[in-house]
Amino acid sequence: MSSPSTESIAAAIATAITVVLRDTGRDHKAVEPSLLLAGDLGLDSLDLAQTIVLLERSLGVDPFRAAPPSVPRTSIRTVSDLIGIYSTALIPHPS
Repeated sequence: MSSPSTESIAAAIATAITVVLRDTGRDHKAVEPSLLLAGDLGLDSLDLAQTIVLLERSLGVDPFRAAPPSVPRTSIRTVSDLIGIYSTALIPHPS
C-alpha cells in the first residue's frame, strides 16, 4: 500500500472538518490550510475530537500515538498544523 500524499491528507482533513460543521448545524466553510481551527472555522475542543476520530477512521492512524518520540509535539491551531501532524505520521521521511 502506498503512502498518501500531502494533498490527499489535506483533502481528508477538509472533508472531516466539513462533516463536523455540517453535523453540528453550522455553515459549511471552505477549509484552507491557513485557517485557524477555532477562530476561523469555529471548532471547539469537542469538534476537534470528532474531527480526529473521523480522520483516524479515514486515514487509519492516530498521529498522536504513531509519531516517533523524536518528533516534537506542537499545538494544533490551524488546518496546516493538522496536515503537518498527519503527514509526519503517514508519509515516510528519510532518516
